[in-house]
Amino acid sequence: MPAGWEAIVGRIGRDRRAGASTLLADGFEAARLFLHAVRPLRPEPLARALEKFTLRLTASQPSMAPFLTLANTLWLAADKDKRPSGGALHDALVRYVDGVDRALEATVRRAAGLVRSRSVVLTYSNSTAVRLALWRAMAEGKGFVVTCSESRPMNEGVALAKFLAERGVPVRLVVDAGLSDWLGIADLVLVGADAVFSTGIVNKIGTEPLLQAARRIGVPAYVLADSSKWLPGRLARFWRIRPESPAEITALRHANLVIHNRYFDQSAVNLITGIVWEGGVSRPEDIRRRIASLPVSRGLVRLLLTSRTAGIRTMGSPLPSQPGRSGAGPAGNRAPG
Repeated sequence: MPAGWEAIVGRIGRDRRAGASTLLADGFEAARLFLHAVRPLRPEPLARALEKFTLRLTASQPSMAPFLTLANTLWLAADKDKRPSGGALHDALVRYVDGVDRALEATVRRAAGLVRSRSVVLTYSNSTAVRLALWRAMAEGKGFVVTCSESRPMNEGVALAKFLAERGVPVRLVVDAGLSDWLGIADLVLVGADAVFSTGIVNKIGTEPLLQAARRIGVPAYVLADSSKWLPGRLARFWRIRPESPAEITALRHANLVIHNRYFDQSAVNLITGIVWEGGVSRPEDIRRRIASLPVSRGLVRLLLTSRTAGIRTMGSPLPSQPGRSGAGPAGNRAPG
């Protein structure tokens, strides 16, 4: 039977419905159990155990940036001391968890402020930050309408519609292909993100054409993404989109049929009005500068590079030699630049 942290990481890897914020909470628990188990270890075996934990965690959901930023936090703590201790790693985890909790709360508060009474808010998928921001806006006494779509193939948009409707928010639920038709009456688009790069944001596949349409007709569009989802270039090279099961789309099989199922796409930052994070509502160029200044652990980069060279499947499937757009190629499996 797998150790406690390994069982949680396995469950994270099998999850196909939860967003990055929800899965990260499970990642916190896995990290806590891991650090509890390795606390008595001496530096050398502790370092080997940290390598194992890192590879398992980052492989579990390779499209969700917070697992890379969590690993980076632990490795930055390890880099400070040539003989890292479990206590130092534990302290780093506590600071990271506390920071993420405060960041989400601040992001939700700032995003709720964008919603006005009588607004028609359009959203896509089931972002935790967007869901909580809309709930908060309602609690503040604002009356507004939300339009969202089903979000195939796992229908997480239906779950969002149910959550909001049960709490008194009027919701229009439409099919994915019809969502952009409602931009004509919308005055605000709010979406979440699973990763933010200097060049773009990653969210549910279908976000990019929605943002293109919003920009074309002048509807302001904001991405809710606190700094736990920001990846500087040295970490972004290890991010990727994994292919998902064809059975989620159809049971149909034929020699002439190839089914492509992926959950995410990458949207250029120039398509959005701003990014809502714990520090405020910022224009994409400001976020780009902030991402470039983030520290990255050399030890973590060496580990992930070595595992890739050795052919270890740390991020789901082999990484391409050159990064590119997430939508490039028929499988859409390239890492962002």
